[in-house]
Amino acid sequence: MPYEVIIFYKYTSVSDPTGFMNWIRTLCESLEMKGRILIAHEGINGSVEGTREQLDQFKSSLHQTTFGDFQDLWFKASPGTGTAFRKLKIKVRPHILNIGLEGDADIDPNQTTGTHIEPEELHTWFTNGEDFAIIDMRNDYELSVGRFKGSIDPGMRNFRDLKEIVPNLEHLKGKKILTVCTYGVRCEKASGLLLNEGFDQVHQLHGGIGTYMKKYPGQNFEGSLYVFDERMTEQFTDDYEVIGVCTGCATTSERFGNCAWSACHKQLIICETCDPRVIWCSDTCKQSMPQS
Repeated sequence: MPYEVIIFYKYTSVSDPTGFMNWIRTLCESLEMKGRILIAHEGINGSVEGTREQLDQFKSSLHQTTFGDFQDLWFKASPGTGTAFRKLKIKVRPHILNIGLEGDADIDPNQTTGTHIEPEELHTWFTNGEDFAIIDMRNDYELSVGRFKGSIDPGMRNFRDLKEIVPNLEHLKGKKILTVCTYGVRCEKASGLLLNEGFDQVHQLHGGIGTYMKKYPGQNFEGSLYVFDERMTEQFTDDYEVIGVCTGCATTSERFGNCAWSACHKQLIICETCDPRVIWCSDTCKQSMPQS
């Protein structure tokens, strides 16, 4: 049977995250589904894999649950493999997405967030040559295999770095800005942070890069979309160009490995030829690693 991976999130009040976690775990185990789900008082963020029948039951149950307002919970599907996740992981966290701000400083997307635009509107912007800046709110290793042409890489190793990087974007104040990420969850808070920092023309791509690419395969985007499961990347057209570059030998590749320094373990593009070698993400990690 064909498998699908679904991604979903919603910022909404969850009064009993632990009870919700236990309920979802029981649901997924009864359906024999695997995936990763984060739950917090601020909402839910997750991705699971299953057959169409399993996923239909999963989605219907979430829409009907009373743990929060999930009647309109949004799901986006992509082709699965049956092995996209090794196990089921469901956790309660302080945030479904940590932007590195605490208390009143944290961003509530239900109060402050950028203007959503649909893929069709972005496509019109591209077609008409609109003057706007795309800020990619993903981590640097995600951009290494695929990105919108001409997009800005803020240089984040982790989403929590954003608050430190915003000052480097000051020159974009007064300009029309579009934030993008994989399927939208990061842009909800990232666009809100930009608004709080005085950027006044902030938009976000509704449904993220994945939704745009399903609508316009191969257009205005180069490479593959990084995804957080065993597939590692998702493609939307057969004739896409591989833009990833192996850290070890600089040949084109989309195969991921990790920095050899265990204290770092950053994801890197490491081709099959270089895989047996010891590869570091930087000279700092190379010098920090104990020599045997």
